[in-house]
Amino acid sequence: MRGVPTVSEKGDRPVRLRPLLLPVLLLLFAAAGCGTPPPDPLTLEAPVELVTPTPPPTRRPSPTPHPIQSPTARPTATLTPTVTRTPNPRLPTLVSTDAPPPGTVDPALLTQVAPDAADHLPGGTSLIGRSVEGRAILARRFGQGTRALLLVGGTHGGWEVNTVVLMNELITYFAGQPEAVAPGLAIEIIPALNPDGLLRGRTPEGRMNARNVDLNRNWSCDWAAEAIWQDRTVSGGEQPFSEPESAALADHILFSQPVAVLFYHSAAGGVFPGACEGDHGSQVLGRYYGTAAAYPSDAAWTSYEVTGDASNWVDGQGIASITVELQTWTESEFDRNLAGIMAVQCELARRQIDPTTQRWVSVHCIGVE
Repeated sequence: MRGVPTVSEKGDRPVRLRPLLLPVLLLLFAAAGCGTPPPDPLTLEAPVELVTPTPPPTRRPSPTPHPIQSPTARPTATLTPTVTRTPNPRLPTLVSTDAPPPGTVDPALLTQVAPDAADHLPGGTSLIGRSVEGRAILARRFGQGTRALLLVGGTHGGWEVNTVVLMNELITYFAGQPEAVAPGLAIEIIPALNPDGLLRGRTPEGRMNARNVDLNRNWSCDWAAEAIWQDRTVSGGEQPFSEPESAALADHILFSQPVAVLFYHSAAGGVFPGACEGDHGSQVLGRYYGTAAAYPSDAAWTSYEVTGDASNWVDGQGIASITVELQTWTESEFDRNLAGIMAVQCELARRQIDPTTQRWVSVHCIGVE
């Protein structure tokens, strides 16, 4: 067989390839490609751009959550300049006509706020919280009703010690006469919301808690860090409910949902209904109590601005609430305040239609308006 004529790159003369040369060249070309494995059948698909897929928004790692500030957390920067933890230098200048008489608190009252007071609780008594210095804040309950009329004394500690005396006298009365509690209701009494202040006696410092905060300026309705008492500036706390005493009572009220809350102070001599964003029954409650107890109840508080008031906050929760200001620094004024409490009970009981409650009304509410 003859070779196939070809032309060289330079175009000289024809070159004849030998018959075996072409197979040899084909074998060489095949050998050159044998090191590469055949492609995987999956790689024959259309090429895809290799990019890292963006995860959907719901799967992105969440940022580290910021813890919710507790009531005792450090104040924000805007509040820091207005808060003082040191005793107010203006307090000792209180004139004698505005002050309760000097004296010490009855030792019998102090036993109720001893550090171990909660170790042996009498029947019907519960621990609702502790003060800054760890003293027990106790509540005594009477009656079998699911909702209570809540009475709170000693918010201003030893400065208003007669309110603590009144609460203890009411405890003694209802313990000895359980039938005086209307059917379907209960009466719950907190004798000393501010046990640390109670131990400081009838002094301006005794009005405050152990961190020098006025507990009746520490509630969230119209709260202010700098508050007013008479003609001086006092601390309303670092933030609303920054103090363990007010925080414990607020939690207790929200949990138990009393039918009404009565706060006792002295000595402005009147009944002042709470109000926060409207009236939630406090005006009517004040009129019933004031009429029966012979305290004025139709005048607004105008002596000085009060911020962070407890009864205002309670009213804002939809629960009727009043502040009862005793007329003196020294007396508990027991009889007139018992009359006020019974008048409120009678009004609540009259709204019930069950025979048992109506029989109670016929016995205990004669002449009570």
